[in-house]
Amino acid sequence: MKLKSMMASICIIMVGTALLILTGCDGGSSSNNSSTNEDPAEPSFEQATFTNPTQVDNKYLPLNPNTVQLYQLETEDGVEASQMETEDGVETIVVEVLEKTRVVNGVTCVVVRDQVFQNELLIEDTHDWYAQDDEGNVWYMGEDVTNYEYDDEGNIISTDHDGAWEAGVDGAIPGIIMKATPIIGDSYQQEFYEGEDEDMGKIEALGVQVELEDGTIYNDCLQTLEWDPLEPDDEEYKYYAPDVGLIKEELVDGDETAEQKGIFLTGIDRVPDFEAAGFTNPTTIDSTYLPLIPGTKLTYEAETEDGVETIITEVLNTTRVVDGLECVVFNDQVFLDGLLIEDTNDWFAQDDEGNVWYMGEEVTNYEYDDDDILIGTDNDGAWEAGVDGALPGIVMWADPEAGVSYYQEYYEDEAEDMGMVVATGVKVELENGTTYEDCLQILDWNPLDPAVLEYKYFAPGLGLVKEEVVGGDESAELI
Repeated sequence: MKLKSMMASICIIMVGTALLILTGCDGGSSSNNSSTNEDPAEPSFEQATFTNPTQVDNKYLPLNPNTVQLYQLETEDGVEASQMETEDGVETIVVEVLEKTRVVNGVTCVVVRDQVFQNELLIEDTHDWYAQDDEGNVWYMGEDVTNYEYDDEGNIISTDHDGAWEAGVDGAIPGIIMKATPIIGDSYQQEFYEGEDEDMGKIEALGVQVELEDGTIYNDCLQTLEWDPLEPDDEEYKYYAPDVGLIKEELVDGDETAEQKGIFLTGIDRVPDFEAAGFTNPTTIDSTYLPLIPGTKLTYEAETEDGVETIITEVLNTTRVVDGLECVVFNDQVFLDGLLIEDTNDWFAQDDEGNVWYMGEEVTNYEYDDDDILIGTDNDGAWEAGVDGALPGIVMWADPEAGVSYYQEYYEDEAEDMGMVVATGVKVELENGTTYEDCLQILDWNPLDPAVLEYKYFAPGLGLVKEEVVGGDESAELI
């Protein structure tokens, strides 16, 4: 949960024509603390007691199993922290509280996985270990780190474990990552592995209001100042929201900022309860944000790196029974520069509460040679509720509430799309000047493809009007 990779030194090395991305490089060392901060007193781990160390319910750093928080980092000049120019200049961080635990220095700890992606390449995969003492302080007990190097073709060249440490091993000492009762001015050691990891923190402010780029506002936040005497120029502020955790961090000089984009509650027990829903007239889909009236046809267009993509959707007059339920058939065709590359029939049904359920899809993907001659098809992505353990999900709530996450589909290891309501009442203006008021904004994410985030915007009485890659420059708009 520290998002340390944001401020980690990342080296770029050219070997012949290969580009190597090296994370965790030593950016120089110094035994002096930041000149603006006092030396923090070392936390007394020996005096702490741990009756139930894996129940981490600290107000500012709750660690609940199967909770995933997504962050993106952007730099002031539009390039990534590595200073390597990229198409979108975005680094994506996926932080997941796992169900498993690990014993470190005699204490059972919660395991938190922290994955860092650049351009969808995994550059760092870390497992952090945390434990909460009986007073409510959260201790940082160490981390297992794997850093990845790639060539300019995106192939892994090698890995290393720079930055890894474990409390009780080789003199490493645990530190407090979050105090039970933060007091302005308090400073503290977060970790101590001499000459390797010596992060420190200080409570800067309480009751802070933080507004994120997507418009989300958090009140009563905690602001900390964090630094490492081994990298004295990388002071950063971090902001923690009550009952949420880390929502934002930024370099003190303002050059880099990482913000939370979404929170998802994962696991099969989080899939919507289809058995509890009632379906009196499932093919009447009059949802405010996703009305599916037979005969409705909508066309979208997107400029992609591969060419112009055109998406044509149509609510068909036919229905299909899926898992015992009659469903509306929704056809979705995707064309790339005029060639049909995907043809899908989706199946939807509306329950008596007004929620729209996604019951599966029949997919045909088309592959062409360089002369645009069809050379094959496949059905990758197809699934059906009730078949092979697949479960339906909710694609649109009757009454969407900001902050709520949900499964849109669940076919384990095949189709696990999720959504989170970002905001309602959003104004959307398309490139052609068309404006829609009171729209719903959804963040779409798939744990099977964790580096990709998309915003979707739904206009009342119409449905989807725009979708865009978060942090990218690709978007599809209704034309």
